[in-house]
Amino acid sequence: FVCINRSRESSFYSTVYFVKIFLSRLECGSMVITKIEAQKKKGRYNIYLNDAFAFGVDEATVVKYALFKGTELTKEQIEEIQHDDCIQQAYQKALHFLNFKLRSTKEVYEKLEKLEFDDDIINEVLGKLHEQNFINDTFYAESYLNQAKFVTFKGPKSIVFDLQKKGISDKVIQTVLEGYSLKEQLENAIQIAQAYLKGQKRVTTKVAKQKVKVFVMQKGYSKEIAEEVVPFLSFEAQNEMEAELAIKEIATIYRRIAKKYEDNESALWYQIKGKLYQKGFTSSVIEQAIAQFEMEKEEWI
Repeated sequence: FVCINRSRESSFYSTVYFVKIFLSRLECGSMVITKIEAQKKKGRYNIYLNDAFAFGVDEATVVKYALFKGTELTKEQIEEIQHDDCIQQAYQKALHFLNFKLRSTKEVYEKLEKLEFDDDIINEVLGKLHEQNFINDTFYAESYLNQAKFVTFKGPKSIVFDLQKKGISDKVIQTVLEGYSLKEQLENAIQIAQAYLKGQKRVTTKVAKQKVKVFVMQKGYSKEIAEEVVPFLSFEAQNEMEAELAIKEIATIYRRIAKKYEDNESALWYQIKGKLYQKGFTSSVIEQAIAQFEMEKEEWI
């Protein structure tokens, strides 16, 4: 009987080897438990049949099957005990995994699969966990949505993507997302946009607006929500910095191309204005910055 495939654990194969020997001997009749001893691992016991080690079992299995010295076991009983013990081991591993935080069905399945339990064992354990409500994908999705709404401020698209990765069905996802209203989405989008904007003080207002919209969409919100966010934001810091930024840009561009257009000043300023437009500066800011630059040219060059 094999419930778990541990290719790197010779001790397991030793157990399987002994079980096979005893099962072959059982063709001639039942065997008797001659000794039960505790393993170093708490809650695990070694079972000896006819004075030889046969297999290890969990404490719950010992209790369930009333295993004690002198108990006679048939081949069928040993196979059943082994099967139940495998389920118990997988069940305990799953409970330990669930002890840290909520998990989806897929997460628990992948954890047990990684531990190399067979599919039939994993599916039995998952069924048991579902019956006991230790795994509930709807509750998991609802909890994830609440965290996204009130902690991480993620948009619906990001939530859908994350839940799909966790194996949550599209039906459950869509049902849960009904609890994320457009009003809540807009409020959250405004909050993350305001925080993001604090780090965008050294760009033009136009560029800041573009970057904010892209940022909000990257967080999983729709283009419509991203557009609605902008009027609720203050770009005062960007407006105050625009004149200074424009002058610095003019000085940089001027130093780079002035020599090329030293005989054609109008072409020089045409090139400078074009590059400033590309960087998002408005006409009024550009004109003011050029006028100030010409007055302070010696300081900038």
